[in-house]
Amino acid sequence: MADDGMLMNFSIADSVIKPEAKFKGGTWRDRLTAKKRSAHRGSEKEPGDASARNAASKNPNQIQLGPRPAKRQRTDDSTQRPPQRSGDRRPHQHPREKDPRHFVSSLFTSNPEAQNAEEPKQEGPTEDAKPTNAPLIDGLDTFTNLGLSPNLAAHLLTKLELKAPTAIQRSSISQLLKEESDAFIQAETGSGKTLAYLLPLVQRIMDLSKAKNEHTDTQVHRDSGLFAIILAPTRELCKQISVVLENILRCANWIVCGTVIGGEKKKSEKARLRKGLNILVATPGRLVDHLDNTEALDVSNVRWLVLDEGDRLMDMGFEEELQGIVGKLDARQRPSRVPGIPTRRTTVLCSATLKMNVQKLGEISLKDAIHIKADPEDDDDEKPEKGEDEGFRVPAQLKQSYAIVPAKLRLVSLTAYLKRTFMRKGSVMKAIVFMSCADAVDFHFELFSRNQDREQQKKLEREKEKEDQQQEEKEEKVDEREELSPHGTIAPGRAFSTPTNPVILHRLHGSLPQNVRTATLGSFSRSTEACVMICTDVASRGLDLPNVDLVVEYDPAFSSDDHTHRIGRTARVGRDGRALVFLQPGCEENYVSVLKRGYRDGGKALTRTDANELLKRGFGGNESGKKNWEEKTTDWQMDVERWALDNPEYLEMARRAFQSHVRAYATHIASERSMFNIKELHLGHLAKSFALRDRPGKINVPGLRPGQEDTKKDFKASRSGAGSKRKAGGDDGPAPGVNNTDDAARRMRAKMREHMSGANEFNLA
Repeated sequence: MADDGMLMNFSIADSVIKPEAKFKGGTWRDRLTAKKRSAHRGSEKEPGDASARNAASKNPNQIQLGPRPAKRQRTDDSTQRPPQRSGDRRPHQHPREKDPRHFVSSLFTSNPEAQNAEEPKQEGPTEDAKPTNAPLIDGLDTFTNLGLSPNLAAHLLTKLELKAPTAIQRSSISQLLKEESDAFIQAETGSGKTLAYLLPLVQRIMDLSKAKNEHTDTQVHRDSGLFAIILAPTRELCKQISVVLENILRCANWIVCGTVIGGEKKKSEKARLRKGLNILVATPGRLVDHLDNTEALDVSNVRWLVLDEGDRLMDMGFEEELQGIVGKLDARQRPSRVPGIPTRRTTVLCSATLKMNVQKLGEISLKDAIHIKADPEDDDDEKPEKGEDEGFRVPAQLKQSYAIVPAKLRLVSLTAYLKRTFMRKGSVMKAIVFMSCADAVDFHFELFSRNQDREQQKKLEREKEKEDQQQEEKEEKVDEREELSPHGTIAPGRAFSTPTNPVILHRLHGSLPQNVRTATLGSFSRSTEACVMICTDVASRGLDLPNVDLVVEYDPAFSSDDHTHRIGRTARVGRDGRALVFLQPGCEENYVSVLKRGYRDGGKALTRTDANELLKRGFGGNESGKKNWEEKTTDWQMDVERWALDNPEYLEMARRAFQSHVRAYATHIASERSMFNIKELHLGHLAKSFALRDRPGKINVPGLRPGQEDTKKDFKASRSGAGSKRKAGGDDGPAPGVNNTDDAARRMRAKMREHMSGANEFNLA
C-alpha cells in the first residue's frame, strides 16, 4: 500500500502500557479483598517489585492482582470531614487509630435532643406553697368537737399525738357519725383518709358497748360477732390499716380486730376467725375464699363495709369478687340481737381519684351515697374549674420536677442523681425509686449494692488459681452476701454511698414471699439512717411510710392516677417533699401536660432538668480532678458493663430486666399510649441502660424467672382441668367437689393477682 503522507502526533511513554488486570477466581469477598489490597500496594510501589511478589504469596485463592489508581489522600483540614451529629461531643477519630478489639462506650453520641423548648423560669424569690393536706390549725376544730367521745379524743392526743384533724377528717367524721347513709370519701394523697373512716367506725362500735351496758351490763367482746369489714387491694395496705386500727383500739381493748390476706397460713386465719373478731381487714380474694369455705366466718351482723382504694380494686380485676362479696353479705344479713346495731349496712368507698371504674364500683356497692370531700372554705381560687378532674390533685407543698434523659443515659443519670442526693448527710433521709417490673428491681438492686473492690480481688484470684475455680466461686458467693439480709432484700447502697453518709438499699415487689415483703417494708419504715427503696407499684397505694423526702419515677407510671399515688408517698400530712420523673426525648415530653394537670397553678411550680445537668452534679461534684464529668460517667458505665459480662448470673438478670421493661412499656393506658409509643423506643440505646452490649435481637433469656415455676404449673393444670379442684382464692391446696373449668380459670386469675400483686407488675420471662 502506498504512503499517503499523513503524520500522526503520538507521544509514547518510556514504559510499556499494560492492560488493567481482571480479578478472577475465588469468592466475591476474596475478589473484593484482592482489589483493595492491590489498590493499596499499587499506590506505593510498582507491581513488579518484591512487595508485589510478597502480596501474591498471601493470595491463597490465586486471584490475579493488577494495578489501580492510587486513592485520594485524606487531608487534615476539618472542612473535609463529615459533619458530626449534634449530640456528639467527642472529637472525630479515624477508626484505624483504635485497636479494633477495644470496646468504646458511646454514651454521648447519637443521643436525640429534646423537642419541646424549655419554659422560662420565674425570676425572683418564690413563696413556699401552703400545705393542703396538713392538720387544721383552727382551735375550734378538735376531735371532741367532731363528735368523738372524750376517751377516744384524749387517746388520740396523748398516745397517737394527733392534735387536730385534717380537712377530710373533719368532713367525714361528722358526716358518718350523724348519718347512716352510704358515703364516697374523696381526697388527695396523704390527707388522712384511713383515720377518716376508722375513727367514726370505732366510735360507732364503742357506742354499741354503751347501748349493751344499759340492757345487759356487759360490754361488746370478740364473741359478739363481726360488725365491720375493710377491704384493701394489697397486702401491705391491709397490714398498715391493721396496725393503725390496733393503735386506736388500745383505748377500747374489748374490741378485737384481725386480718385475712393472701400469702398467710389459712390454718391460723381460721383459728383467728373461730375465736371471734369485731373488725376484719382483708384482701378481696382471700375474703371470698373464707366466705365459701370457712364455716366459722359469720357475717350476719356486718353493718359496715369499707372499700379502700376503690380505683385500685377495680384496676386489679376484683370486680367479680366484690360483686360476690356484696351479694353474700346481703344474702346472709340477719336481724341482730346486739342492742343499738343499725338495721341496714353502711358502705364507705374511698379513693383519691374519681374514675369511671370507681363510679361503676359505686353502682355495685353504694345506695344513695353522699359525696364527702375536703372543701377548704378560705381558698376559693384553689377550687378546680368545671370539666377538670377534682381528684387528680397533688399536695401544694410537693415540689415536682422532670428530667429529659435519653435512653442511653438513663442508668448513669439515675446513679448521678442519687449520688448527688445523698452527698451531704441529713439532706434526704429516705427515697423511693419506682420501676415498672420486678425484674428491673432485682437487677438494679444487685447493681447498686455490688462491691467493686471485692470483685476485682476475686477476678485476680480466678486468674491465678484456675484449678480451684469452682470451690472459690462458692466461697466468694457466700462472702459477697455476708452483708445482706437473710432474705436478700436489704444491702448497702455502695453505688451512691459516701464515707460520711452510708446508704442502705431495699427492694420490694410482688414476687417476693409475703413474710419477706412485710419484713422489708418494716425495716424501711423503722430505719433511722439514710435509705433507698427500689420497688414496683406494690408500694404506691395508701402506704404511710415515715420521713420519705424524695420519690423518683425512674419508669413513668402506667396511668396518671398511678402517678398521683406514687408521688403521694411523700409530702404527707403537711410535710414537704420532692418528686422527679424521668422522661425520654420525643413523644414522652408530651407527658408534661399530664403532670401540669395536677397542679392548682397550672404547673408553674413544675421544674425541668436534663441529663447533662444531672451528670455534672453527680459525677463532677466539687472535685477539681483531671478527668471531667463525661470521662467519669463513661468509666462508670464501662465498669458496669464489664461487671455484667464477668458475672453470668447478673448478665441474665440484666437481660430479663430489659425484656420485662420493654413488655411493660407497651401496657400504658390507651389515652396515654401516644405519649409512650413503643415504636419510637430505641431498643439499642435502651439496652445500654441495662449494662448490655448485645444487639436487642440477640437478647433472649429462655425459661421462667425464679419463683414462676409454680404459677406455670397451676396455669397448665387449670387449662387441662386436672388442677381445677382448688378452693376459691387458688393458693391454699385442693378442695373437693370443684370441677368447673370457668371457676378454675377464675381462680387462676386470682392466683396470678396474688402472685404479681397488681396488674401493673410484669414479671414476664
